[in-house]
Amino acid sequence: MREQKNLYEMTDRELRAYKRELRRQRQQRRRIVSLLLAVCLIAICVISFHSLTLSAKNGTETLSLKYYTGVTVKSGESLWTLADQYIDYEQYSNKDAYIKEVCSINRLDDASAIRAGQRLIFPYYSDEFIR
Repeated sequence: MREQKNLYEMTDRELRAYKRELRRQRQQRRRIVSLLLAVCLIAICVISFHSLTLSAKNGTETLSLKYYTGVTVKSGESLWTLADQYIDYEQYSNKDAYIKEVCSINRLDDASAIRAGQRLIFPYYSDEFIR
């Protein structure tokens, strides 16, 4: 086995070679750490994407995905009558919670301040995957 010399006993050539070896080892460690971080990041992304797009069935229950649709308000319609067409009571505790979300999406200060011809966005849930 080669004997390790003291840094003070090394020639300039040996010292440069020793420093080059230390740099090479540091670079190798950085590459390994970077590779491990990249693998972890990819794994997290794959797991997240898979869980978001998974329409897995649990017994008879399926995962519903949230979509949005545009609706033109007709004369005599209100948010409450329109909400009846799109609300999913499995996702919302009550109609007021749904109306509150609709108002937030459409930046409405008052739920009764809609008029005929106005275009509104309504969220709805579906078990089908739409591309």
